Amino acid sequence: MSNSVVLGLGGLPGTLDQRLQAIRDAGFDAVEVDATDMARSSFSIAESVSHIRSSGLRVAALKELRDFTGHVGHVMTYRMELAKTSLSMLADMGGKLIIVNPSASNKTTHVSELVDQLRALATLAMKRGIRVGYRPLPWSDHAYDFASAWRLIEQAGNRNLGLVVDSFQNLTDLDITTVFQQVPAEKVFLVRLSDFKMSALHVLEDKIEVDHHQRFFPGAGNLSGDLAELVRQCQQNGYEGDLVLSVNDESYRMAGLDSAIKSALRARNWLDKITTGA
Repeated sequence: MSNSVVLGLGGLPGTLDQRLQAIRDAGFDAVEVDATDMARSSFSIAESVSHIRSSGLRVAALKELRDFTGHVGHVMTYRMELAKTSLSMLADMGGKLIIVNPSASNKTTHVSELVDQLRALATLAMKRGIRVGYRPLPWSDHAYDFASAWRLIEQAGNRNLGLVVDSFQNLTDLDITTVFQQVPAEKVFLVRLSDFKMSALHVLEDKIEVDHHQRFFPGAGNLSGDLAELVRQCQQNGYEGDLVLSVNDESYRMAGLDSAIKSALRARNWLDKITTGA
C-alpha cells in the first residue's frame, strides 16, 4: 500500500528501548509518539527524545497537545507556552506533525478567537517545519466533529494547519467514510485507525473511557467494515499521509510485547488485503 502504516508507541508494553527495537524488527518504519507515555517513562524527556531520535524510526506524529483551543487570558497564554515546549520536543525528535485537541468547554463566545488561536499555533509550528493536525473531540462544544473542526481550520487559512481523522468518531453516530466529501484530501494530515468492541456510544463518560482505554487494532473489533471503507476512501480520494494503528487497551499490555507486535502485524496484513483487494 502507498500509505505508510505507523504504530503508536503508547499502547505497547515494555521499556521505551524494547518497544522501539520490536517495532523496527517488525518492519515498521515510523511511530506515533505519546507525550503522556514519555512523561511516565523511567527516562527523562531528554533521554527519551535521544532514544527515539537514534532508533532510526521516523516520528510520524506527537500526540497530543490537549485542551488547547477555547481558553482565554492567562490560561491561553499558559497553553501556548506548553505548545512551545511540545514543538521544541518534537523538533528535537525530528518529527513534523503535532496533534492538537480542543478544550471540552469553550470559554470564549467569539469564533474569531478560536480561529486566531489555531492560526497562531500553526504559524509558531511553521517556524520549526512542523504541521498542526487538529483532532475534534465529541465532548468539545466547538470542535466536536469533522465539520465543526474543518470550519475553524478553513477560516484560519493556514496551509500548515489540517485535520486529523480518527476512527473513534464513528462511535459517536458520525459516518467517518464521508469525511473526504467535506474536506480536501490534502488538508487531512493524519488518519488514526482503531477498532472497538462496541458499535455506538451515547454517554459522555463512556466516550471518554473508550477513547482513552479501549482502542483495539483494526480488524479486532466490531467496526472492521467501517474501517475498511475509510481506508478505501483514503485511497480513492488521494490521501497520501500515514495510517496510524492506535491502541491503548490494557489487554495488549497484559499479553506482553511479543504478542502485541504480532497483533500489530495482523492489523497491517489486514490493511494490506484491503488496499490490494486481495
